[in-house]
Amino acid sequence: MTQALKQTPAKDNPIFLPTDSEYNWLLAKTFVRSAEFSDHQLNVHLLRTHLLAEVFSVSLLRNVPTVHPLYKLLVPHTRYSLQINVMAPLALISEDGFFTKFSASGGDGMVTVLRRSLSEMTYRSLCMPEDIDEREPRDLPSNYYREVFLYELFQRFVDGILTHYYNTNADVWKDHELQKWISDIFVEGFHSRKESGIPQKFVTVAELVKFVTMVMFTHSAQQAAVNSGQFDFGAWMPNCPATLQLPPPTTKGKSSENTLLQTRPDVNVTVNGVTVMYLLSKQSTDFVALGLYPDQHFCEETPLKRIEKLQGELEVLDVSIKVRNKSLDLPYTYLRLTAVENSLAFECAVDVT
Repeated sequence: MTQALKQTPAKDNPIFLPTDSEYNWLLAKTFVRSAEFSDHQLNVHLLRTHLLAEVFSVSLLRNVPTVHPLYKLLVPHTRYSLQINVMAPLALISEDGFFTKFSASGGDGMVTVLRRSLSEMTYRSLCMPEDIDEREPRDLPSNYYREVFLYELFQRFVDGILTHYYNTNADVWKDHELQKWISDIFVEGFHSRKESGIPQKFVTVAELVKFVTMVMFTHSAQQAAVNSGQFDFGAWMPNCPATLQLPPPTTKGKSSENTLLQTRPDVNVTVNGVTVMYLLSKQSTDFVALGLYPDQHFCEETPLKRIEKLQGELEVLDVSIKVRNKSLDLPYTYLRLTAVENSLAFECAVDVT
């Protein structure tokens, strides 16, 4: 059932509070969690990792030659990005896919969510530190996603590689293949929306480093952060119901246990929803951990040393996460080396059909 949550308080749309009756409050939280399921899967997961990765990858493959340093730097992070974006839609977002048949958005709503999300997407929201600052959850005592500091590590690595090849800003803006790459992303991926803040061209080395850092993070750590824990938290259906069978209550004090049970999805929808989250969260059989490059593209001494330094820093970071997790009732494991794949290959071995 498709049912939008109204945003304006009214007589038929009261604001529910923890002080309301038990079932009124449970129902209110259930509807929010169901809406969160659709937003997370379609906007946060599909659009902001998979579809963005496809834009970055396609532009790289058709504009940047294999001998180019940008290609060598990014191609390991594009492994299977296009393959999984061909496989998964057949089962998930096609006319007969999961979101059309079993989710609250339905087929038409799914397209609407994706269009609106893309129209509101900004460059700042894709750069993790800026996104954190803009949303201002800096003082949360358990913001482990932020405190891992992987983004900063990525930035140092990218800076070390790219400044080896681009000594001056002129080296950047004179690189026509580099400029074609970002122009293609701006036009085809972001529909030439200047308000998105996505660069139309690169003028400085710093601009290039910032954008490439975001691309690498999106392909790897961001994907792990938004995908790997889905089954852990969504296997208990009330936490992430894919759809609900009754509309939100319009008055207070009339909901009961029976109302709650009638609202929750049936067994068929629940099984399909939990199955999708299980398959998406499952680690691929040919997992390649972040920082490992089996296909060596660089041969110069400086890039190879930078890669070695990255691997060392990742190992130190992994140990610090492991130590921190020992003191937590609920360990945050999704950005450990054993959990972060170099690319979207994290899901490629999963048969979602």
